[in-house]
Amino acid sequence: MSEKSEKNWQKKLEKMEAEIYEATPLNPPNNPEKSVIPVARGWFTSLPTAGKVIITVFGAMLLFSLIHTVFSIVKSLLTIAILGGVLYIIYRVITNNKTQQE
Repeated sequence: MSEKSEKNWQKKLEKMEAEIYEATPLNPPNNPEKSVIPVARGWFTSLPTAGKVIITVFGAMLLFSLIHTVFSIVKSLLTIAILGGVLYIIYRVITNNKTQQE
């Protein structure tokens, strides 16, 4: 009886696995013809010269804006680190002076 029950469960499990595999779509293979870069390159080359210039200028402005934002964040972090270091040194000087006076 146990053997039949185990085989029955095994068949049910295999059936459920087959249903799951059928229900979930498989990832399509990376087809270079359908990737974003060739599509964007084709779109860019099909633009007229004025459109290419406008897209290039806009892209450069966006790139410089992103670089400026990153540098601003780094500058702010460095400022906070330096300020924290200075405040820590002042704290240590004040606490050492109090302990020496006692």
